[in-house]
Amino acid sequence: MKKWQISESIMVGIFLALSGGFMDAYSYINRGKVFANAETGNIILMALKVCEGKFFEAVNYLIPIVSFAVGVGICEIIKYRKERINMVHWRQILVLLEICAFIVVGFLPQEMNRVANSIISMISGIQFATFPKIRGTAIATTMCTGNLKNGTQNLYHGIKSGDKDAIEKGLYYYVCISVFILGTAIGYFTVKFMAEKAILLAALAMINIFIMMFKEFED
Repeated sequence: MKKWQISESIMVGIFLALSGGFMDAYSYINRGKVFANAETGNIILMALKVCEGKFFEAVNYLIPIVSFAVGVGICEIIKYRKERINMVHWRQILVLLEICAFIVVGFLPQEMNRVANSIISMISGIQFATFPKIRGTAIATTMCTGNLKNGTQNLYHGIKSGDKDAIEKGLYYYVCISVFILGTAIGYFTVKFMAEKAILLAALAMINIFIMMFKEFED
């Protein structure tokens, strides 16, 4: 039986998908109706605001787009320098950065929504680049469009040909989508009670991942 690195384990994937759905719900409901993770949506909304001549409002959507790219860049920098990192895995450094960023966002007032959204989008970029797979299958935990396509394709080919591996991969995608939806729902209800500090729950999810990654392989 093949052993998978803990960074590609199902449990880590579940916590990441929960966090991914939570971030989008939090930024949209509590931080000015901006999607922290869905950069395609932000690009469209930015373009529409520019067409309407509302350039100042367009900046609200440009900031998370740029921040997402910065997050991916940070991941690549840490990964490139991993040979110099001995105490912890390079992914743990990025997870620790995410935890700190979530805590900072939780204490930012509404007047600083642009800063909060930029930090959340940066976190999303880091997460997207740091954890690209679950059990060898390329799965995004911060968005769902690609997962919906890939999951459906794998299930179709698996059922048609009797390929159990394809069916299993298809189920991974749909489980990830379901957990993402659950994270969004949790975000919706916790924001109602905890307002800005609701994002601290996402920090707890990442703390679990940080601890889990002291093991090299999943059981």
